[in-house]
Amino acid sequence: MKILILKKETTLFDIEGYAVFFPSEGKFEILNNHCSMISMISYGIIKIYSSFFIEKKLDHNNDVNISYIDNTTIIKIKINYGFLNINNNILTILI
Repeated sequence: MKILILKKETTLFDIEGYAVFFPSEGKFEILNNHCSMISMISYGIIKIYSSFFIEKKLDHNNDVNISYIDNTTIIKIKINYGFLNINNNILTILI
């Protein structure tokens, strides 16, 4: 699925991924071809799993951590709150 992460009218990431874990009143996960939905996201860490290599950019602050395990890229983003919208396999996250 295509994943867009937006912050203050800036695109932090525009990537392809296959699983995203979100903090909420519990935790929930969105996989490829998830049904359409809109939800609020609580304080915590968003974890994004991708099969594509993503270069570490110097302009990201300490709220973003990118690591690599085997052939998987894992992006962790610390947030205070946010919203998500998934529709037609495009996940938009506003933080």
